[in-house]
Amino acid sequence: MPVARSTDPGTSHAAARAAHNPNEVQSRILTILSDHTSSPDAAGISDEGIYALYRAKARRLGWVIPTESSIRSRRRELELADKVYFTAEHGTTKAGNKTRLWKVAA
Repeated sequence: MPVARSTDPGTSHAAARAAHNPNEVQSRILTILSDHTSSPDAAGISDEGIYALYRAKARRLGWVIPTESSIRSRRRELELADKVYFTAEHGTTKAGNKTRLWKVAA
């Protein structure tokens, strides 16, 4: 988690408190994917879908909301750590583009 030095101005301390913790975001992404894709016949979730679910939950629970790019980066880190996987299925983004669907690895 980002920290500010004791000599930094109050704005730096506020920014450090508001910054997201990447490990915490990864954990929350895993929970979101697990909650929404746990049954064998459930479809995976796109990065766009993960972000929408994360944002809704963050607003409800008062979490810091990372950028959509940060959510994709954290999901990619989870993929590289073999904690999530591409289902080999595709969905469609709001813009109509093809997108990969993700699930939590067993």
